[in-house]
Amino acid sequence: MAFNSYAFALCFLPLVWLGWWLAGRLAGQRGRLSVIVAAGLGFYAMASAWALPVLLASLAGNFAIARLIVASEGKTRHRWLVLGVGANVLALLVFKFTGFLGVNLGWLMGRPPLWRDLALPLGISFFTFQQISLLVDLARGVVREVRALTYLASILFFPYLISGPITYFREFAPQIEAEPRETARDAMAGITLFTIGLFKKAVLADTMALWVDPLFSDVAAGHRPVAAQAWAMVVGFLLQMYFDFSGYSDMAAGCARLLGVKLPLNFYSPMRVTSIADWWRRWHMSLGRFVNDYLFQSLALPFTRWAAARGMGRWGVTGFGVFLPTAISMFVIGAWHGGAWTYIVFGLLHALYMVVAEVWAFTHKKKRGAPPPSRTQLLRGHVLTMLAVLIALVPFRAPNMASACLLWSAMTGLAHGNWLAWPVLAPVGGAVVAGELVVALLIVYTLPNTAQLLDRLEPSLPFAGAAKVSRGLLPLRWRAGLAWGLAMGAMLLLGLAFVSRGGNSFVYFGF
Repeated sequence: MAFNSYAFALCFLPLVWLGWWLAGRLAGQRGRLSVIVAAGLGFYAMASAWALPVLLASLAGNFAIARLIVASEGKTRHRWLVLGVGANVLALLVFKFTGFLGVNLGWLMGRPPLWRDLALPLGISFFTFQQISLLVDLARGVVREVRALTYLASILFFPYLISGPITYFREFAPQIEAEPRETARDAMAGITLFTIGLFKKAVLADTMALWVDPLFSDVAAGHRPVAAQAWAMVVGFLLQMYFDFSGYSDMAAGCARLLGVKLPLNFYSPMRVTSIADWWRRWHMSLGRFVNDYLFQSLALPFTRWAAARGMGRWGVTGFGVFLPTAISMFVIGAWHGGAWTYIVFGLLHALYMVVAEVWAFTHKKKRGAPPPSRTQLLRGHVLTMLAVLIALVPFRAPNMASACLLWSAMTGLAHGNWLAWPVLAPVGGAVVAGELVVALLIVYTLPNTAQLLDRLEPSLPFAGAAKVSRGLLPLRWRAGLAWGLAMGAMLLLGLAFVSRGGNSFVYFGF
């Protein structure tokens, strides 16, 4: 059951909200948690009933390991942690890479695929990472105890259960266990967030998908677009995915806020960045944060010590302590999306980008009192960053590397003599495509992001770098009143109206 469906928006969500409120009045904290657990199980069963046993097994196994970590110390605690994290990683590898290995081993042996893909349980990447973070935090002593009902609620919390954002137990538990104090404010923030997210998904993302998806299907069938069309496809997909996933994240944050919980941000104007490092601080922020906190940091310190102990010098220590963990982290982000060469190439490209950026930063350290970058430098950084992002996005969206290479070839302009000729591949005219791209880009570059727009309502957990990010050329700010009420009402009606044409699936449901 998708957020952008009548069943969810008009039935499931209001009933859960009402049940949560009544349970809190009648049974307090335990009643509210019980409703959240029941709602999560029901939501998952309706979305992917066949995978429910996988989710339940993951819950039971991880809770047992969590209790063992809490009850142990020293090396024993570390062994339980290794077992728990290893089992979670193994589960991801089995479900995501079984088919990939079968295909590639068969190819090496000159045979058909040795075995097929396993069906991927919905949301396994997200709820597995959340459980890994809890086990590590328990072993580190960041989290001291885990109550069964709170644990179940933290994983089964339906707003983020199947597509994030990845939320840490240490952020979630204090909020969900606290007595709600600002029910009216939470309700206003929740409904407004949900409305904006629904508008992004149903009106903007799904409208662009009407021509982006067919064009990529044409490329997969072997059609070669001209350069202008190839660039339009890739830019269109970037914008489609941004409005789709950030719309989902806004709706998730809205649902959570109705239940008194603030979620971490997942997007913060990522298309107004000036470096690739800043891109990964502001695009799919919860995934980048998880990889930094639990992979990069875990590798950087021991690698640094290892290199320093061997007297490798400044470059050697930095190479092993910064460049190598950075490359591994970006490769993992790519591979996390699935067992396919396209995702691996996507990860390797971003690994290359990030290592080059780190090397540049290492060799061009700012001196104290140095002037800030000029507008020209910032513009150059922005253009280069977005070009790098778009080039890496080709394999992310392409069904296979052959299609990716076809698109890269088309983007160079060498495949056709006429850059601007628009073949009949597009299901809509070139003028419609151009118009939609212009509107989408104006929204991205001139308007504040959702968190900035609703900052008076404190829509999400704070983002440390928020103060440095421009609000856009039109720095609008929500305030309670008739004008904004009418605007939100119109957006909600439009969103619900556009839901009727279909396209309920979100891009990240596949991960």
